[in-house]
Amino acid sequence: MIGSLSTDIISQFQESFETNCLSLFGEAYTHINNTLNITIDWEEENISANFFDYIDKSERAIGLNINISDEHRLYYQNILSGQTTAKSASRIDFRLTTNWTQAKMRCQFYIEAKNLIEDDCIKKGRKSKLNAKKNHERYVNTGIDSFISDKYPQNGCLIGYVLQGNPDNIVAKINSTLDTSNRNSENLKTQKCQIEDLSFFFISSHLEQRILKHYLIKF
Repeated sequence: MIGSLSTDIISQFQESFETNCLSLFGEAYTHINNTLNITIDWEEENISANFFDYIDKSERAIGLNINISDEHRLYYQNILSGQTTAKSASRIDFRLTTNWTQAKMRCQFYIEAKNLIEDDCIKKGRKSKLNAKKNHERYVNTGIDSFISDKYPQNGCLIGYVLQGNPDNIVAKINSTLDTSNRNSENLKTQKCQIEDLSFFFISSHLEQRILKHYLIKF
């Protein structure tokens, strides 16, 4: 059936699905930000658990036929062929899916989340300060690079949980990290976002004309 559909129709459906996924994350963010006191002391996984729980129970998600799974394992051919152990499979924070019955296909969208801070700061139960520079390097090395190296699927985005500081200032420091590695052409650039509650939206351009989307949400 999918062969009889134009590429434009398929592209429009996938774009609409991605928008709905991100809209659900925006709704979840508003709910979490209004009901919980998310601080620098929160672990990344605990914040993500609340996003998963909200969307998993969302009546709107059910109406849109969108399902969410967390800590999703990525099984590539080297694992499926038995060359590599499945235990070594990479995990991405969220996978959202919908079934498109007309085309007999399943659409998927992936999200990787990272805690972000602007400056060195103290975290409860930790002897040393959180290092902001290392935090920004982690965003690049295990976030951006995981997508552009195909460790994570291309049809996805990064969401930054801003626990301290200003999103624009954090992006400037992430760009500085890229500049240090002579990757200034990959700098994050501000874009206007049409999705409610996800106003801090950026894109970065990489090799092979790959575009990566970044959404920073401030708690």
